[in-house]
This record gives sequence, structure tokens and C-alpha cells, in this order.
Amino acid sequence: MSPPRRQKLLASVQDWFFLAISLGHDRTIRLTLELDGAVDHPRLARALHLLLEAEPVLRCRFTPGLFRAYWREREDIDRLELCRLIPTVDLRRDLHEFMAGPIDPCRDPLIQVGVFRSATDTVCIKICHVAMDGGGFKQLVHRLTTLYRALAIDPSSVLPPDLASDRSQGQVLRGFPLRERLRAFFTQPFHRKAWSFPYLAGPPGDVTFSERTLGVKVPALREAAKARGATITDALMAGFVRAVFETTATPAGVPLPFTVAMDLRRYLPAPEAAALCNLSSLAWIELVKRPGASIDETLADVHRTLAAAMSDKPGIGLAMVMELAAVLGHAAFVAGNRIRIRLARRQGREFPSLSNVGVMDPRGVDFGDARVTMTRFYGSVIYPPTFYIVSGSFQNVLYLTVSYPRSVVPGDLVERVLDRVVREVESLC
Repeated sequence: MSPPRRQKLLASVQDWFFLAISLGHDRTIRLTLELDGAVDHPRLARALHLLLEAEPVLRCRFTPGLFRAYWREREDIDRLELCRLIPTVDLRRDLHEFMAGPIDPCRDPLIQVGVFRSATDTVCIKICHVAMDGGGFKQLVHRLTTLYRALAIDPSSVLPPDLASDRSQGQVLRGFPLRERLRAFFTQPFHRKAWSFPYLAGPPGDVTFSERTLGVKVPALREAAKARGATITDALMAGFVRAVFETTATPAGVPLPFTVAMDLRRYLPAPEAAALCNLSSLAWIELVKRPGASIDETLADVHRTLAAAMSDKPGIGLAMVMELAAVLGHAAFVAGNRIRIRLARRQGREFPSLSNVGVMDPRGVDFGDARVTMTRFYGSVIYPPTFYIVSGSFQNVLYLTVSYPRSVVPGDLVERVLDRVVREVESLC
């Protein structure tokens, strides 16, 4: 009797992209969940196993090819320990050690969970960015906790299989007329890289995860921004822009491009129905350093430029660039992107970037028998010359995180950038 045929899924051009840019980061995104009690570890491990049955891509490894690439099901997935219970007396040390391990999509399991047990539990979930982005990650966590609660009532519970078969950005692009897609492609702006984070020479090491919790809550910041004709996103971006201007060498009077992460699910009629995949893109805004400008003036500049970017189908232009570049085939696409990244590394210049993952709904992280008191997303560990920070919120608490190799950072510069963003944003209230 022949063995059962194993699953094979077509990898999307965005999967190719996140594989290609591994020269710039470690391709791994993390979520930490702080609880006020303990989870049932065997039940969580069971829920994770059943989640893998319902989400085929999680059982796979990335297999590159000349023209295409695939996600092929692993033969050893059922023998792997994907949900570890880790007793700890030094939570920060052990948690960060677990977080620091990158996920290689061609070799490692795409999802890994650690339950860190001290007085209360902290759950950390790691996902390979080549398989999905933050938007897909949120959906995955919701499915996992939903099943975990169901298993407490009925141990025979299972998840229905995910029937979303399209993991490509085509599911978004098809919602636009061809003329609009072509216009977005031909009007995609070219931005000159004019900024450098002052990284030190040497191999990246001493991976560090830093976070800040803002002292101002979401409703207060929303009202403060609204009073100035702006939004919370504008306020966070203004704080980031001012931190970059004041803590790194940036020329005055010269337009400096910043990138803002865009979730393409915004264009889908039912975003929650999208597959667990990569549907992220970028928008650019240009800000000018004006010495002596107040936070209100910077906020007004950010609001004006960001509103203009958001009014013109943000992210679609870059998605079209990737779609047309995919015609070259997987191997050429990856090689071209790696040449681009090596050039940026030699030049030492990049775009400073803010990725706002938005609100994590408490209903999406409800374990039932233990309440989640705080969540934090951590982006991929960034390598020179890349620099970006992540922002998000949970139950009206705002936070910032950075994942970086301390060995190539001068002194405590990253920590000072974070501190400066916090001070600038809090000054609005």
C-alpha cells in the first residue's frame, strides 16, 4: 500500500519576498501573552496539534524552485514538540532566549509555542514570517484559543478545515479594475534612501527584545489627537519621526522618506475570511526635519502627508510591482531582491519604518480559564541597515517594541529612540 500523498501548496510572491529579505531580518515574528493564572498545557498542546490539522501550511516546509516555490508537508511534523512547558525563575531571561531562536522555513517548524511557568504563565508564540504576516498571525491565535476553550467542554472538538485556498495577494488585486492596478504600478513613487541608522561594524549578535508601555491610554490619546485634527496613528508616527530626527543624524530641510506597514486585508469585503498568509505592503511618506518645530507642527506635517498616502490605495502600488516582478520566476526574484539588500547594506542607508499592528481584541486571546492581562507583538530581529519599531495596543494600553542585535548598536541608542518616542507621544496629552 502506497503512503498517503502529502500536501503541497503554492507559495505566493509575498512568501518569496519574505524569504528573500532574510538578509535584513530573521523572518520570525513573535507574540507574548501575559496571563493572570495558568493554562492547561496538555490541552494547549492538543489544540495546537488540531490547529495544524486544520491549517495545512503550518505542517509544511518551504521548498524553493527555479520558477515556482511550494509549501510541502513535512514527514516528521507529528513527532515534533511544538508546545513546550518551561518552568522558570528568571522569566525575562528564559523568554528572550526562546524568542531569540529564528525559524528557518526550509528546515524548522513554522509555529513554535513556549509556556513559561512561574507565579503565573506567559505564553509566547513564534511564527515564520515567510508563511504569514501579523494579520494572519492574529487570526491564527484566535483559532487556537477558540479551540482550546472548546476542548475544555468537549475533548473531541476539532476545527473545521480552513477552506481558503488562495494565499496570494491576487485575492486583493482582483478587486480593482485593471486600469487602477496599472495606474498604481506606474505611479508607484521612487524614494531615494537618505538616512542611516549608525550601526557598528561586525556580525549581528546579542539579540535583544525591548518594549515600552506608554503612560497614556488609547482614549486619552485619541481625544488629544482628534483635538488637533489627527488620529492615533498620526500621533504614533509623529513621535517616531521626531525620535528619528533628534537621536540620529538627519539633515534639516531635506525630505526624508519613512515607510508605514499596510495590511492589504483592508480592501477585502471580509478580511477575516482571508487565508493565513502574507497580505502586507508598504506606503511611503516624506517628512522634512525643521529645527525647533513643536510636536504639534510635526503632527500636522505627518497628518497631511499620511492622509494623502492613505487616500490613494496605499500598498497597491508595491503589490503590483511584486506581482509583475514575479514573472521572472522565484529564483530570479529572490536573487534580485538579495542584490538590492546587499547594495543597501554597502551604502548603509534604509527607510526608517513604523509597523502599527493595531488593536489585539481580548476575544481573540481568551483562554477561558486564565485571563490575558497584556499582549505584545515583536517584529523580526532587524539587521543593519534596517531599522523599524512595532506599535500596538491591548485593552487601551499602548506599547512599542524593537527586536535588534545589540552588538552592532552604539551604546543604548535603540533604547533612547524608544524613550524619545514615548516622551513625544505622551507630551500630546
